[in-house]
Amino acid sequence: MPVSWVPVPVAAPGLVRGRGYRVTTVDRTPAARQVAGTQTIARALAVLRVLRDARDDLGGAEIAKVLGLHASTAHRILKALVVAGYVVQNERTERYRLGPESFLLGRAAGRTLGFDAAAPVLERLAEATGESVNLVVRDGDEGVVVVRVDSWQPLRFTQPVGARIPLYCTSSGKALLAFAGDAAAQIAGLGELTPLTPATVTSPRALLTELRDTWARGYSLNRGERIAGVRGVAAPVLGEDGQVIAAVAVQGPEIRITEAQVPELGALVVETARAVSAVMPPGSPV
Repeated sequence: MPVSWVPVPVAAPGLVRGRGYRVTTVDRTPAARQVAGTQTIARALAVLRVLRDARDDLGGAEIAKVLGLHASTAHRILKALVVAGYVVQNERTERYRLGPESFLLGRAAGRTLGFDAAAPVLERLAEATGESVNLVVRDGDEGVVVVRVDSWQPLRFTQPVGARIPLYCTSSGKALLAFAGDAAAQIAGLGELTPLTPATVTSPRALLTELRDTWARGYSLNRGERIAGVRGVAAPVLGEDGQVIAAVAVQGPEIRITEAQVPELGALVVETARAVSAVMPPGSPV
């Protein structure tokens, strides 16, 4: 294994006697090169995620700070992404944003994951209910909106594609939790249940009861627990193996989504979730 010599202060421990140098080993095996290459890929993907979630263009130094990278490393990665078309740089401000290749990659993902096929199904639900409809997938302890259909009504509730939502206080989140297996373990993995409105369920025991009720009836409810005055009804989208892969949710103001309407909405959402399951590609991982 090759050896490199690294200068260090004379007072530092681990020195070669009388030389002021410490011996360090450099692993140049194929496995080590593979790890180094993997790190570069991981960093490039992290840069893309930062730009994806940014509200505006970002400078290279800002991206480096967010990711804890040296500025030179961040700029080197950004340069490669610009050349590949996944990032573009504003020549005047020298700031960065996602490029056309990132857009095309996202569109291809929407097609191959079945989101494009699900959209017409969700549109029919929005038309039947007059309310906004979302398709949400799970990402750790959050949900991510991947498809949305806005209500045509002036007073409506909408969430942009890419919005991240808590699981414990939203109808789609509860559907994802209730059908994911051991409900108690799912709740324990969420940590503290922070109150967002006076209606937020913050007791793990109370949430467990609600998730069990959700599983029994087939759909979940949100009664102003995340945003006061907004209600939601959601049902799970199941894969071929019966595992939950997404959730369909109808959301709107409580003046229109009343308790009396919940059973009818629940039946419509369950029917739609089953229709979405039917159009998802075989083996869909979401």
